[in-house]
Amino acid sequence: MPKASSNPTQRPRKRERGTATEERSARGLTERVLAIGVVAFAAIALLGFAATMLHVGLRDSVELFAATLWQWAFWLPLVALPLMIVCLVALVIVSAAGKARRR
Repeated sequence: MPKASSNPTQRPRKRERGTATEERSARGLTERVLAIGVVAFAAIALLGFAATMLHVGLRDSVELFAATLWQWAFWLPLVALPLMIVCLVALVIVSAAGKARRR
């Protein structure tokens, strides 16, 4: 490994941190919101699927899972998955448009 130079002009300068936060563009904010939407809807769909499996598997043996509220869990993946797909397609379109514009 080479020895570090004692000459201050050959040392890399330390970068100063900006005091003000950089403003984010509307496109960047849109991408963030869509990415959060994809993750949130995927989590809702996964939890709905798990709740449906619990309801179907345990409704006869465990009284808690026999309640009608657990039947509504069946609809969570059916609603959340299409919303997740819409957010994902929109995210890809927005990202591709931003990338094409930067070139």
